[in-house]
This record gives sequence, C-alpha cells and structure tokens, in this order.
Amino acid sequence: MKDIIYEIIGNILIVRDIVEESKLLEFSKKMMKKYPSIQTVVIQTSNVRGVERTREFQYYMGKNTFETLYKEYGNTFLVNISTSFFSPRLSYERERIAKMVKKGEIVLNFFSGVGPFSISIATKCNNCIIHSIEINENAYHYLLKNIELNKCKEKVKAYLGDAFDIVPKLFFNKVDRVLLPLPLAAEHALPLAYHSLKQGKGIIHWQITEKVHEKEITLKEIKQSIQEILEKNHIDASFHVETLKKIRWVAPRIAHKAIDLVFN
Repeated sequence: MKDIIYEIIGNILIVRDIVEESKLLEFSKKMMKKYPSIQTVVIQTSNVRGVERTREFQYYMGKNTFETLYKEYGNTFLVNISTSFFSPRLSYERERIAKMVKKGEIVLNFFSGVGPFSISIATKCNNCIIHSIEINENAYHYLLKNIELNKCKEKVKAYLGDAFDIVPKLFFNKVDRVLLPLPLAAEHALPLAYHSLKQGKGIIHWQITEKVHEKEITLKEIKQSIQEILEKNHIDASFHVETLKKIRWVAPRIAHKAIDLVFN
C-alpha cells in the first residue's frame, strides 16, 4: 500500500489523500487499532483557504464529530477542525517561541486562531500579557474556551476582528514582541508589526513560505527581501535575523519557514 498522507489531531484521524474505498477502510481500521485514542476518521476535501483559514472535511467512520481535545507540552486545546485552523506540526515552533518570552513582556499575536501560540506563552512566562487577535468568529469562540481551559485569563486578552484594522487603532508603539504565524499575509503584516514595537525595538516572529528549487533560500536573500518590504513602506530600521529555520514542507518544494527578526 502506498503511504497515505494523514494527520492526527486529538482523537480525530484526518486522511489527506484521495484513496479508493477498500484501501481507505483498511487504513482507517489499521490506524484505529494502532492508536486506540482515535475515535473519528474524516477525509480532508479542500486545502486551507480564505482569511478565516478553514478547510473542508467529510465524515468517514467512528464518532460523527469534528470537535476534539488536543494536548501538547502540558496545554489542552479544544478545536473544531472544520471551522478553525489548527496544526499539530507547529507544536515545536510554539514551544520554541514560548521559551523565548521574558518576564513582563507585552506580546501581540496578529493571527491567534484557537490560541495555541498565545496560550503556550502564557503558561510558561511570568507577568506577561499576550494580546490575541482573530478574525474567524468560530476560532475566536474556541480561543475564549481555551483561555478558560488553560487558566490564563489574566494573561491572554482576546480580540475579535481583522488585525489590519485593530492593530493601528490599539497597538502602535505598545509591544515588545509580535507573532505573525500566517505566511499568506507575511509581506502585508510585517510593516504593521514593526510599528507595533515600542520605539521600533523588539522581536518579530515572522513566518513565510518560500519556493525552494536547487538550493535553499539563503540568509542574504531573506535579509534583502525584508529590507525591500521595509523600504517599500518607508521604514528605516536596523535589524538582524537571529533565527532562520524550516518548520515543515507544505507542498513539494514549498517550505514553511520561521524567521526571528530583532529590531534595535
């Protein structure tokens, strides 16, 4: 049997391949036997799309639900996979960033989703505030639930709406660190994130997707790209790239990358 592309979120097995019925049934039963926690099998029928970052699924077998509890690094997240974006493959990146946040920092998350980045930070840092913006009303609903579930109501502040409307009104020159975990809005969001930093100094965790051909995108090329975005938006700022790493492959030759930008 050809390897079938799948992912597991909580107790839901998501089959991300088009597979003929007999093979799908065999694979589903095999996975449910191997992982007794799996209670539901669904088939992904669309890619992530739109500003609300949703994808479509078709129920296949087991318990007929798209809602599940997912646990990582001591945190628990309630998520409905059919109405809110969530990726277990970003778990290490969430933990990596959470460990970097220092006591007393004010953090701004442009694209919070159901809260995994924000809550991961809140449960690990002392005396910090994470302002978390989400445009998808369903994801925002789960964000509020997850704030309660992980007992971080005093640290995570939730906002429903478009970050590109909310940030200029509330957060210019206000924060120490910015999270931009949405590669599709990478170029558009970076100038706004810079203006959010106190006196133009702080850290921006920027995620992008890059098409990789014969070679990896070099640090020099990344810095040049950032400089061009800043200049295009009339921003004269000193920065350095502290981290450049591949998070995952999102498609053949398409790399999802994390970049830690330090402005000083």
